[in-house]
Amino acid sequence: MSKKDVVWLGTPVKAAGTDFSSVYTSKIGGSAILFRELSDSSVFQCPKCKSNRAVSLLTQIYAPLEVYDRIIYVFLCATCSKEQSSFCFVLRSQNFNPSYVTVPSTVDDAEEVKEGALFEENGDWGDDENESSEKVNGEEYAVCNAPVGVNTTTTTTTNSTDKEEEDSNEKRKEKLNIDDVHTLEVPSTLASPGSKAEVEGFCYPCFALDVFEEPPKVKVKCATINDQLREVKQKYGDDVVETTTMDEDDEPLHEKRLRKYVERIGRVPSQCIRWAPNQEPLRSSVTPIAVPNCPQCGSVRRYELQLTSPIIYYLVKAKDEKKHPLHFGNVLVFTCSGNCNSKSYAQEYCVVEKEI
Repeated sequence: MSKKDVVWLGTPVKAAGTDFSSVYTSKIGGSAILFRELSDSSVFQCPKCKSNRAVSLLTQIYAPLEVYDRIIYVFLCATCSKEQSSFCFVLRSQNFNPSYVTVPSTVDDAEEVKEGALFEENGDWGDDENESSEKVNGEEYAVCNAPVGVNTTTTTTTNSTDKEEEDSNEKRKEKLNIDDVHTLEVPSTLASPGSKAEVEGFCYPCFALDVFEEPPKVKVKCATINDQLREVKQKYGDDVVETTTMDEDDEPLHEKRLRKYVERIGRVPSQCIRWAPNQEPLRSSVTPIAVPNCPQCGSVRRYELQLTSPIIYYLVKAKDEKKHPLHFGNVLVFTCSGNCNSKSYAQEYCVVEKEI
């Protein structure tokens, strides 16, 4: 697996001293913490029943990409959930971070930025120790770990010279050597620290997420089928063994997909979140998916992350199995590939796969 194909896993931990009131703390359960300033709380209403009375937070993920600090929220509406099928919806909030705009010194450096991993191997989505704050034009914003190979020197300062202030946007783009309209953005107004979203559903137990790369498949040297048959015959006799063989190509698609799903989840059984933008989701179903384009900018939505079934155990292990609305195998989250920034909280698309 190449570095750009890394899948990041999130497993729940009860970390002492974790600041769950910080929007940069990735977690499952608990309360949804606002990122950007909000003027209309209706965005947190269930898009189906138009109410927030049964809306609960499943996960809040700090997932910076490109030049943005981004927060992905996944909610559940208990009212609209049915047996064996939960109703979930997703919101994305992001803010332009000038410290992510960098000037590659060479072509090789530029390629390294393009191909580099988004997080360090032992990175954390929301580790407070790795965060700092910086002021740009009087606005305070968070600065997280930059992608591997990226120079984190801020390219805009509050003490610009008169000559720099007179530079046109085109000259700024030329100076940065980045043909990207995002470099002309300015940070948005953020919500007051610790501000909570107005949802009235059940508040599930809160766990911080320990984030790390998915481990590779362990190669186990297995005996061939013929060797296994020979061993059985030696123990029990020739007449005992009656076999039929099936090539992997003859295996039904749904069984093959489920087998591979179980194998991948089995590498880290406690994984609740899989984050892998622009890659393929780890599916347990063969049902085709049709993902609509972003309604704001028309860009194609790409797969970004998924919630896996182990999250249910952590959120409801103290409740009667029949008295909770969490019933799914996976929740697949698809977000705007253009990272459009026209709304403080943009609704994204998710697919809920049935329980296995």
